[in-house]
Amino acid sequence: MMRALSWLKDLISSERGNVFVVAAAVMPLLLGSAAFAIDTIQLSVWKRQLQRAADSGAIAGAYALSLDDDTHDAIHGDLDKNKFPTLSQEEVIVIGPRPGFPETVQVTLTATRTLPFLSIFTQRPTTMVANATAALDQSGVFCMVSLYDGPDAGIDVNGGAEVNLGCGMKSNCTGDECVTAGGSSSITASPIAAVGGLDGETNNFNQPTKLQPHSAAQKDPFAYLPNPTKPPAGCSTEPLTESTVWTSASHQCFASANVSPSATLNVPAHVDTVTIWGGDIDLKGDVNSSEATWVMSGDNGQAGDLIINSQANLNMSSPTSGVYKGVLFYRDRRASNIEIKINGGSSSHLTGAMYFPSSDITYAGGAGMNVECLQMVGQKLKFRGGANITNQCAGTGASAFNQTVVRLIE
Repeated sequence: MMRALSWLKDLISSERGNVFVVAAAVMPLLLGSAAFAIDTIQLSVWKRQLQRAADSGAIAGAYALSLDDDTHDAIHGDLDKNKFPTLSQEEVIVIGPRPGFPETVQVTLTATRTLPFLSIFTQRPTTMVANATAALDQSGVFCMVSLYDGPDAGIDVNGGAEVNLGCGMKSNCTGDECVTAGGSSSITASPIAAVGGLDGETNNFNQPTKLQPHSAAQKDPFAYLPNPTKPPAGCSTEPLTESTVWTSASHQCFASANVSPSATLNVPAHVDTVTIWGGDIDLKGDVNSSEATWVMSGDNGQAGDLIINSQANLNMSSPTSGVYKGVLFYRDRRASNIEIKINGGSSSHLTGAMYFPSSDITYAGGAGMNVECLQMVGQKLKFRGGANITNQCAGTGASAFNQTVVRLIE
């Protein structure tokens, strides 16, 4: 006993002994601080992983919503590709409107993990919750939409064309240059958007054009239109010509259409749909067609060609109501891909959408064409010659298309 007291007395009086005592007293604090720091860092990493997974899942779900795909499948598929703490309960997915946004996707992820040091004091695991909400927002108005989703340019302006649009262009192309203007051609349109890239340095984009590369894909704005399954009852096996005698029906059908040069075809006011079953539409003369849609289809959807002579004068407008509201021409989406050429004389007046979802479209109308409300939806779009589309569509039944973008709002 006396020896132990003597040792302690020597330790207290020793400088080195004092350091030992202080170190022994402080060591639990140092170890505790280090353990707390490690647990805090680990918790921060887990929370970050969980939030990143929720953000990614919400964005994937919103993209699927914009394309009318299965939202839940898209979210689950995205979560499978991310690394994050194991969920302690099934993810919560809420699809619906939120203030200021009519279409949103919310993803909530909950995970429970045990932290070695903190659990000593809390006596229970730590629960983490991550919420993310992505919304479909409208950014830009388009009148020209290329549905082509390959690596080549979806919209091409060349041949000295000067395209001046009172609206925007959208290409679903995935390449580096999705909208191009070569040589002395130029584009004035805003915005110009693409799924892939846009080279604003080398292409002839005039101000105030706004470029939006790497945007969400634009879904087919007329995907709701039906595929004709059979010719309308009483469909004529004869071609539609300037001498055709019309019936009293509002929907009429012919095997083809052919308007000769210097001839005039007047579509009666009571006719709102003209179906051409299997044959071509060949317009060389004048055509007057008010508030009517021309539907091109055939057996198994195999429609013919649309041929518009550069000297033809067209005074044509789309319906202001009904199934085909705003659509001037519709070529069956099941038809094979051909190049549709839109020409016309300086007196031509076109209002409505040229909807050729499975075909390329080349617009070569003269600068004098009156196309103040014209939309084009097809695979690849090409512009040659002069074009001036102001797109003032009020009261016409036709309208431009809103671009849908996906962004996180919470």
